[in-house]
Amino acid sequence: MKEGEPSGIIVERFRTGDDILERLNALVRGNNVSAGSFSAIGAVEKATVGIFVGEGQYSEIEIEGPLEILSCVGNVSLKDGLPFVHSHITLANTKGRAYGGHLMQGCIVGATFEVSLLRYDDIELGRKLDPQTKLYLLDT
Repeated sequence: MKEGEPSGIIVERFRTGDDILERLNALVRGNNVSAGSFSAIGAVEKATVGIFVGEGQYSEIEIEGPLEILSCVGNVSLKDGLPFVHSHITLANTKGRAYGGHLMQGCIVGATFEVSLLRYDDIELGRKLDPQTKLYLLDT
C-alpha cells in the first residue's frame, strides 16, 4: 500500500484527431508526473480496446464511431524509469451499445477529450513484471 495526498491538478483538452493514449503519455511525461490518477470524458471517431487474455497478451477490438466516452479512468506510475499511463475506457455507440476495455493506441478523439489529472508528488509508484500474469503491475 502507498499513501499520499494529491499535490496538484492538470486539466487538458485533446483535439479532434489526437490519439488519446499517445497524448496522455506525452502529457504526463511533459509535466514530469510519475504518480497520479485521472478521469476523462469526450468522444472518439474510432477506438481500439484490449481485453486481457493471459500470458501478458491482450485481444484487441476495433470499434468504428462515432462513439461517446462514458468513462475513461486510469493511473500514472513509473515503468522502466518513465511515466506510464494505464487506463480503461467505456464507450457507447449511437444505439447506446456499450464497449469497454484497456485503452489502446488507436482511440482517436472526435469532438473533444477532457481530462483531469491528479498528481501525487509525495509517493513513488512503480511497475514491475509479475511472473504469473506476465504484466507490469503496480509495485505496492
